[in-house]
Amino acid sequence: MKHFFLTSAASSLLAATAVVISTCAFSPANAASMDFTINEFTGADTQVKFTLDDKIAGSGKIQFKVDFLATGNNKIADIRGVFFNIFDDSLLSGLQVIGTDVTASKFGPAGTVNSVGSSNNNLNGGGGKNIVYNNFDAGVEIGQEGIGNGKGDIQSTTFTISHLSKALTLDQFSQQNFGVRLMSVGPLNDREYSSKLKGQAPYYTPPPPPPQKVPESNTTAALGLLALIAMKVLKQKPLVKA
Repeated sequence: MKHFFLTSAASSLLAATAVVISTCAFSPANAASMDFTINEFTGADTQVKFTLDDKIAGSGKIQFKVDFLATGNNKIADIRGVFFNIFDDSLLSGLQVIGTDVTASKFGPAGTVNSVGSSNNNLNGGGGKNIVYNNFDAGVEIGQEGIGNGKGDIQSTTFTISHLSKALTLDQFSQQNFGVRLMSVGPLNDREYSSKLKGQAPYYTPPPPPPQKVPESNTTAALGLLALIAMKVLKQKPLVKA
């Protein structure tokens, strides 16, 4: 029986040593992000900043953070619609969005989306043939129309885009077109204007993988000694027959 316990202890020791070595030698992937700004193509002079982030590495979800930036006399605005393209159009049918401020969404058909939710939450206009470039693959409505209903007057919003069966990466949004519909734009005491914005995300370069962590010399020596002791115990003959 004594041999049985020694063998079990040694096996457990080897397993624990392997886990410790594995933990020391590897580290999780880096989370990545990209940010950019877009400007109005019609209406009041405005600017909006996007920050796209795969917040939890390996989750397959992309977090969108959209912020209105004060420009000139236009100190405040209400974000009503966020529009974007995605590289792989086949993913549109499986996209879903979650966010506190999200009130409606539309995914596809590709290149046909220029409004979402209420009819005036759109990116129509711009003059001439430019209207064809104001169509997107997807749209997300933010809040409700009006700044006095308790669900409007949003200057910053965050939501998460995911797919039902596939992991999304920031590569899907590299150099893709983005748009925003702003309402109630202006100084704090005169918000009678509106604005429609569009722009393009930058080229996305994935970050280099993090360096692997190597155990410190003292840790390596201790782990090696533990492994040798365990191997020696396993090779011993039974001291007492079962």
